[in-house]
Order: sequence, then structure tokens, then C-alpha cells
Amino acid sequence: MQPDQLPDSYKGGRLLYRWAWVEIVPAVLDPATGDELEPAVFGPRCPEPPLDVFAATPEEIEAALAGNAEVRALVVAALPPAKPIVVSEFDAEGNLIGEREVTPEPPAAPVVPLEVLKAAAVDLINARVGDLRGLHITVTVGQSATYLEKQDEAARHAAGDSGPFPYLSAEASATGSTLNDVAALVGATATAWTAVNADLEGKRRAAVEAVKAAETPVQVFQACTHLRS
Repeated sequence: MQPDQLPDSYKGGRLLYRWAWVEIVPAVLDPATGDELEPAVFGPRCPEPPLDVFAATPEEIEAALAGNAEVRALVVAALPPAKPIVVSEFDAEGNLIGEREVTPEPPAAPVVPLEVLKAAAVDLINARVGDLRGLHITVTVGQSATYLEKQDEAARHAAGDSGPFPYLSAEASATGSTLNDVAALVGATATAWTAVNADLEGKRRAAVEAVKAAETPVQVFQACTHLRS
């Protein structure tokens, strides 16, 4: 494998590869003497599962990325020497004036511009918060407006308003509950959801601000740990 075939992450940056330099083919030994006939073959592999940036610590993320860089350096060192190529030089009239040998550099790992990495991280963070919100509420077209209508009706009911309460009445009819019970449940659910959502929004903002302040790719990935549960 080439260094440019060892990326740090996938799944939009959520999962980090943990490359390691491992023995792929064991050495061939002389059965009589134990002498090495053929050396072992080593190469990059991922024996460990990927690291989820939303479950990892900043230290784990830093260690994984540093380890990946070390493995890429080993890959470069293990590459066979590049064959020199001849570069011809011509004057303005197109006449050959000389030739020289140049040894090509090994392919380097692709470098993602920091701003591109930051934009992807913000998208990843927002999507993650959306998933976490979906654990508590139904995320579908029109549902947010429905929740707000029900919350408003529950608040008016608690304040002594006489109605009408179309959403609460429909739910009471559908569930066989009383209007009072439905109003109380909706009010309690809205209060609990506000606390959960406020916590998620605080973590989301902290993560996004950390991405903005990041000066290295490592710091960009580490920003996601603000959403660590």
C-alpha cells in the first residue's frame, strides 16, 4: 500500500482508522537450523476497531492520528527505491541543452485543507445532534409545529383557558384518556424535553465553537468530543 491509501477517517469523519504496522507474512525458517530463509513481511493493517469521535476522549483521538502518521512514515520507508527518471531541458528554440536524472518523491498522504475539514466537522456535529434529538422526539415533516401547538394548548389548559383544544382532544380520544390527563402529560413532556434539548444545544454550540477555534486537524476531530455522552 502507498501512504496516500491510508486515510485517517471515514463516515464523514466520524470514524477514525487506527492503522498499525503488523506482520502479514511470517518469516520462513530453516526447519533444521532455525535460520531465517525469508524475512517476515510487514505492512499496514487495522486490527483494532475504528474510533468513534463522539465516544472517544481527546487523548484517544490524538493518539490514533499520531499512530496513523507513524504508520504512513513506515510505509514510505518500506517502499522500494524509486527509479530515477531522465528530465530533458530545452532552450527557447526547442533545442536540447541537457539532461538530468531526478528521483521521484514517494506519494504523500492526501492533505485535506483545514477549512474543508472544519466544514465537514460542523455538518457531522449538526447531524449527530439531530440523531440525538431523534431519540426523544419524532423528527418528521410538520411534527415540530405539532409539538408547539400541543405545548401551547397544554399551557393554556393549565392556565384555566376553556379551549378549544383540538390537539389535546384528539389525543384524548385516540388514547382513551381524559383531557386533563393528556394536558398534564404534554406539559410534563414539554418541560422534560426543554431540559434535554437545552443540554444538547449547549454541547452543539461548544463543539462548533471548538471547530472554529481549531488550528490543526487533530483539534478539529477533538472538537467532536463535546458531544461525548
